Amino acid sequence: MPAVEEFHEEQTVTFHAPAGWGAGTRADDPVHFLLLLQDNAPPRRIPLPSLPATIGRTAPADIILEGGTVSRRHCRLELAGDRLLVSDLGSTNGTFIDGARVETAIALQDGAVIAVGAHRLRYHRRSVDETAEVDAMERETQDAAAYVASILPPPLTEGPVLAEWFFQPCAGLGGDAFGYQMLDRQHFAAFVLDVAGHGAAAALHSVSVVNVLRQRMLPDVNFRDPAAVVRSLNRMFPMEQHNGLFFTIWYGVYDVEQRVLTFATGGHHPAWLLPPPPLQPVPLGTRNPSIGIVPDREVAAARVNIPPGSALHLFSDGVFEIVDQEERQWSIEHILALLPDASGPGGPRLLYEQVRAAARAGPLDDDFSALLLRFP
Repeated sequence: MPAVEEFHEEQTVTFHAPAGWGAGTRADDPVHFLLLLQDNAPPRRIPLPSLPATIGRTAPADIILEGGTVSRRHCRLELAGDRLLVSDLGSTNGTFIDGARVETAIALQDGAVIAVGAHRLRYHRRSVDETAEVDAMERETQDAAAYVASILPPPLTEGPVLAEWFFQPCAGLGGDAFGYQMLDRQHFAAFVLDVAGHGAAAALHSVSVVNVLRQRMLPDVNFRDPAAVVRSLNRMFPMEQHNGLFFTIWYGVYDVEQRVLTFATGGHHPAWLLPPPPLQPVPLGTRNPSIGIVPDREVAAARVNIPPGSALHLFSDGVFEIVDQEERQWSIEHILALLPDASGPGGPRLLYEQVRAAARAGPLDDDFSALLLRFP
């Protein structure tokens, strides 16, 4: 063992608008729509400008959801006054509303989730004005998500360090971020951070921190010194000056000539180094508080030698803080068993697929960020 010194397949929906859909709609009519909830993509809106409509696997269904778990004519949507009713059409796998099987026509409440086979659809009812506001907010969220994605680094397929990652926010915007870059010819820096909370505020905070690290904007700080970087971030981002937001971080610098990795954490769980067999995995972490909570204090760092052929896994706690299909709460120990298989090319995506397969139905509870560094 190296000595540590003290320091899924995409869901597809097709929408067929029958003749006359949308005709006679008034501006003050309620607007009904469904959101197709997808594991690895933003929700997709399915408008319902006129009803009734059927959901099924093939035409002549009006809304087509692919996959063998969906019957040809699965369920029917229709209006009773201004309420939307759902009826099952004798489907093989049944139709479920918020987990309860549909036996007779059921009126939907705003926000109810319809399970049609393996697909999940959330129902909403809005006024025309509310729908316009939601549309504007969705466009802004999509623009913000595109910007967050644009600052994530491209994979590295050659050089002294090979890098790839997989990122899936649990909402449109998340508080996870990561990055890596060569500081000079000899030193390679990498980090992963996790802002407490979700949504726009957490995403904006994480972007601010990433840009500080990418552009090396910490004054009078040697970015080859992880302890100095973590301590300076704590000085720059006190939670009382940032709307109560704080974050955890793992930051490390690899000396490509000496094959030594120096690292420090601020409230973050360890990264895991997997040397070539028969050596055992090594946790790489130091005991320091989260960034922004405690006033200026000293920061502990550590270092480790990196054998050729090693893999280093950096990830957010959303990777292991899941509830599985048997309602068991996972811990980091569950992930450790998956890391050997996820240490080669395509490892981060494979890790996500394994976690997604084990987790209970529905979106993951937290952002999923997995970064894999390999050292030839």
